[in-house]
Amino acid sequence: MKEIFDISYDEVEVIKNLWEKNRQYHENTSEYFKESYRYINFDNRIKAFSIFNRDRLKITVVKDKGKYVGYCISTIVDGKGELESLHVDQNSRGEGIGQKLVTKHIEWMRDKNCKVIGVTVSQENKPTINFYKKFDLYPNTLYMQLRDTKN
Repeated sequence: MKEIFDISYDEVEVIKNLWEKNRQYHENTSEYFKESYRYINFDNRIKAFSIFNRDRLKITVVKDKGKYVGYCISTIVDGKGELESLHVDQNSRGEGIGQKLVTKHIEWMRDKNCKVIGVTVSQENKPTINFYKKFDLYPNTLYMQLRDTKN
């Protein structure tokens, strides 16, 4: 039986392994920015969320048979809701976990009267773009970035 529940920022360490799998996925699948993903560090990335109070940060996890198999982190800033990070363990995909997490977070943002709700997705990540379209999230702008050509 899968449990879906929120955790506090102080408990976020429980998703470290899943977060690292997410980082590795992006590093392995990125055509242009492998190096950028390689050096992202969990502690530094998660520390950025420490400034949010409970009312503006939502961290939801999914546990199956005692093991964490998914998570979603969302924030709200000035009436804008952002799905910051989502990952479902590869062995648990196709079970609707990601859909439940995103739905729960979008409902939370709507309850908090967000005027804009969005997510940043790598333009290379077509499967994820298609996943988010199921929630009526569509590409709006394309931010282009200079590749690190030193390596």
